[in-house]
Amino acid sequence: MAACTLSIKVITQLILSSAIILGCLIVAKVVMHITQGSFPAPLLGMLLLLGLLLTGIIKERSVTPCASPLLNYMPLFFIPAGVGFIEHLNLISLHWQFILACLVLIPLTSLLLISHLIISFKGRSHHD
Repeated sequence: MAACTLSIKVITQLILSSAIILGCLIVAKVVMHITQGSFPAPLLGMLLLLGLLLTGIIKERSVTPCASPLLNYMPLFFIPAGVGFIEHLNLISLHWQFILACLVLIPLTSLLLISHLIISFKGRSHHD
């Protein structure tokens, strides 16, 4: 009897966590459909879920039952991106200088900006 109750509780938690994740995806798809935006709905759904988690509206333990098994198969989610990369090799070969500049300059600029901000805030805290 106790094992049956435990499994019902686990199944309920799994359904609830799946509903939260899928609900964020559905809201994102509706928003993209209404706004006719070109932003990927799954990415917007992840940002929505992140916002809900950071604000505390949704607790981490609420999405863990569904998210943990998905993370075990995360490499499978990169297959479509790899296929898309291969399909657009001719376009990439035309604009490789711009792509390379973006891949080097943006992270480098971000790193320099963040390090400058950290140094200025650390210097401020030592003088207080």
